[in-house]
Amino acid sequence: MKKLILLIAFFATMFSAQRADAQSLGDLFNGLSKLLGSSTESQQPVVKPVYPSAEELLGTWVYSSPEMIYTGNDALASIAVSSVKGQIPALANKFGIVPGTINATVNKKSIKAWRGEQKSTATYTYIPSTGQAIITGKFNDQKVILTGTVEVVNGGDIRILFKAKELMTIVSQTSIFKENSSLQMIKGVIDSYPEIQVGAVVKRVSK
Repeated sequence: MKKLILLIAFFATMFSAQRADAQSLGDLFNGLSKLLGSSTESQQPVVKPVYPSAEELLGTWVYSSPEMIYTGNDALASIAVSSVKGQIPALANKFGIVPGTINATVNKKSIKAWRGEQKSTATYTYIPSTGQAIITGKFNDQKVILTGTVEVVNGGDIRILFKAKELMTIVSQTSIFKENSSLQMIKGVIDSYPEIQVGAVVKRVSK
């Protein structure tokens, strides 16, 4: 679960690397906030999600790639997220979130994840009709409950997405957040646009 929450952290690095001419990071965020505040709606094609059955979730999976999407109807927000998305994989590597190195075995009620000698466990409940997964685990020795949506993508891979605002609420309680002004600025943006979601795509290793 800690690696999942760290996805938020490398988004901070990504945004802190962005500059527009002589703008400071704060000016950039303020400018984006003002632009996005004046919503420019765009029609997005509706694609019906495919949710896996409870049985299809069982087995061992390996982390394939990070994911970030925006489900709102603000065209400017969509463009911003799309431009950021392409930079995520390289930045994820800096946080040790490397494809093929993080594994998880999903049983009927629990998830066991590991990377090398690092191991963690969590429990979950899953609602196949809506794709909703409620995961209960620990982060920094504190109980954490995350609600995500699970979908089938790429003909058999699984994508799980969480509300960025929910994850940022957890991150904001850590010392990393208190010492990182970029994270604090990003929280303001995410709080304004709850439609931003982050997560990961995983591939099946075995049933």
